Amino acid sequence: MSTILDAYLENEIALKRDLRRFIRSREATDDLAQEAFLRAFSAESGRIIESPKVFLFKVAKNLALNELARQSTMAIEPLGDFDGQEVLEDSSQAAVEDVVDSRERIRLLTRAIADLPPQCAKVFILRKMQGLSHKEIAVRLNISVRTVENHVALGLSRCRAYMRAHGGTDGEGSGNSPMPERLPTAFAKAKKAE
Repeated sequence: MSTILDAYLENEIALKRDLRRFIRSREATDDLAQEAFLRAFSAESGRIIESPKVFLFKVAKNLALNELARQSTMAIEPLGDFDGQEVLEDSSQAAVEDVVDSRERIRLLTRAIADLPPQCAKVFILRKMQGLSHKEIAVRLNISVRTVENHVALGLSRCRAYMRAHGGTDGEGSGNSPMPERLPTAFAKAKKAE
């Protein structure tokens, strides 16, 4: 099993508490913690991490600082006129359920990836999380393009099976598939839920 995954599971609460020093929003800290895990997990596939907990916390801190810088440079847009009816409608409940569902699927997916054979996990992460082409992955890992294709197919198959077995999806073609062509970051998922 991944040392980063172990470090994340053991220190998830402490990591989120540490992130709240920078970001006050509970949703944003949850998203940052997951993004930090995904980046650290992805980095682990390319090398051995001596101190996974320290590395995870450092990645999280850097993400928080980047988010603060991004927020401070965002242009403030004036609010336009709106119909008062939109304010009366409570769509927050559906949004909260979507965010919780999305987070659970991310946790399941990370566990599914951790269960893949090491080379298959590396290829899967490079393709689905970093968006590299099959040829780029083949060159980077010094393997054939066909081997990359086989690893991606195996990774998708095993991750889907794992997710189905653990309640992460209703099955292929349900429209609620957690396996998009390229996996978005936790922030992108949170934005979609809003």
